[in-house]
Amino acid sequence: MSFLKRLFGTTDALDDARARAGDEPVAEAAQPAAHAAPGFGAPEVTQTDDEVVLKMNAPGLDPESVQTEVEGSALVVKARGTSDTGTAINLNERLNLKGADLSQADVSYQDGQIVVRLPKAALKPQSS
Repeated sequence: MSFLKRLFGTTDALDDARARAGDEPVAEAAQPAAHAAPGFGAPEVTQTDDEVVLKMNAPGLDPESVQTEVEGSALVVKARGTSDTGTAINLNERLNLKGADLSQADVSYQDGQIVVRLPKAALKPQSS
């Protein structure tokens, strides 16, 4: 089972956040009911007037190793690190965000958390 699926139970939580990027509170709507991995806790999804912020506990990663790239409708997050027990961590996860402009995503690692910031304008379906 992938790291984010263990955290979220599904990677569809961000799709839900994108769908609700209008007037409804994303923090309430996007909180997954699924189980989080032991010791990681549930992800925190918040919003401001301008952006949606997703914070996921991911202790032990090397901040210098965090890399992101856009592959179609997915944001790929890769990182390496070491757990408290000395086990190597190799993160390679895909966040599927259909219809979003992922080039606007900002991914960082702060205080043991992966933080994804995405402007609300990037979440709304693009007009053709």
